Amino acid sequence: MAKTEDVEDQLNATAFHTYVYLVKAGKPVGPREVMRGAKLTSPSVAYRNLQKLVDLGLVLKDKYGNYIAKEKVGLKGYVWLGKTIVPRFVLFGFIFLGILITEVAILIPHMFFGTSIEGSFWLLTIITITAAAIFLVEGARFRKHE
Repeated sequence: MAKTEDVEDQLNATAFHTYVYLVKAGKPVGPREVMRGAKLTSPSVAYRNLQKLVDLGLVLKDKYGNYIAKEKVGLKGYVWLGKTIVPRFVLFGFIFLGILITEVAILIPHMFFGTSIEGSFWLLTIITITAAAIFLVEGARFRKHE
């Protein structure tokens, strides 16, 4: 099988969508089903992408002409969560969002009881808001371009 870097360089957007569809399908599928599932323009585009994936060692073709993903490989900028592929930016954004929720949970009692809050904690909260927003926006932009 080709190295991950080689695979990433050879996957265009339609081959990427074809591969992701095959992983999500989790069963042997034919080119027409791939065309519909990966939202490709024609069966020939599906077949060309499937052949590229077979050549890269990501997909197997059975004796009936159906294709199945051989294994899930890590793709640059993405992480697999079960059968869902998510841009890493989105994952980082949700991590920062979790941290922000924790910070807000700490702030609420202080604000409710009128106790003082150290200035550095406010700065930390502002930095966390900014980081979460940047990662989530970039993740959405990254997802749009896949």
